[in-house]
Amino acid sequence: MLPRPPPANVRPDAVSLLPTITLPVMESAGMVVARAARTRISEEYRIVIGRVLRALRDDPDGAGSHNVVMVTSARPGEGKSFTALNLAGSIAQHSTEKVLLVDLDAKLRPISAMLGVGDRLGFHDLVVDQTLRPEDVILNTAIGNLTFLPVGSRSGELTDTTSVRPVTPAITRLARRFPKHLIMLDAPPCLSTSDPHTIAPYVGQVVMVVEAERTQRSEVEAALDLVRVCPTITMLLNKVKLTTSHTFGAYDYYGSYT
Repeated sequence: MLPRPPPANVRPDAVSLLPTITLPVMESAGMVVARAARTRISEEYRIVIGRVLRALRDDPDGAGSHNVVMVTSARPGEGKSFTALNLAGSIAQHSTEKVLLVDLDAKLRPISAMLGVGDRLGFHDLVVDQTLRPEDVILNTAIGNLTFLPVGSRSGELTDTTSVRPVTPAITRLARRFPKHLIMLDAPPCLSTSDPHTIAPYVGQVVMVVEAERTQRSEVEAALDLVRVCPTITMLLNKVKLTTSHTFGAYDYYGSYT
């Protein structure tokens, strides 16, 4: 029997032909909460998701899209993508929220590449091609409430600023298309590109990842200044050395900044 062709309004590489990202692949990319085991890190994420979900429900009418959370950092290498992946997976497993994780960071090894879908259509293709539907490029994962939107194969066509091909309308489009989803953006570092500063007014929350004992206070303050327009900023201290005063391990809840 020949394969059933996709509907006329859907691209040939979409929908039923899209792959499902498996648990082993997500774990190889750094997800440590995929099997719902009670580890130090998974327990720490349960604390963080409480803060994120409370803010999601407390301010549904904020200036930005209340269901969009941007994960960023001051500088590269602080664990931002690791945080976005595990925070999205933890929320999808331990709450009733549907989560769409969106890769916005077209770095050397984006999270899309680590998940084996770096060459597929994705977010930046939505920016470049207005006729492309989000449903045509969003991928399912082995975690029922979690879907993933790759960075896209045409990210090189975007400039470092949003003056030529704006990314913010695409983010707003996703928020309106999936109002019942929590949309989590893995954004570039604040001090490496202007994207977080441009995106901040259009999101409901920012999670700022800070690497312990490496990131300088001045760098954190500069990064916070760039996203200050967002009403809710949660700071997450990463790579904390385990001591007897820490109940959990690799992460520590660092508090909020408003």
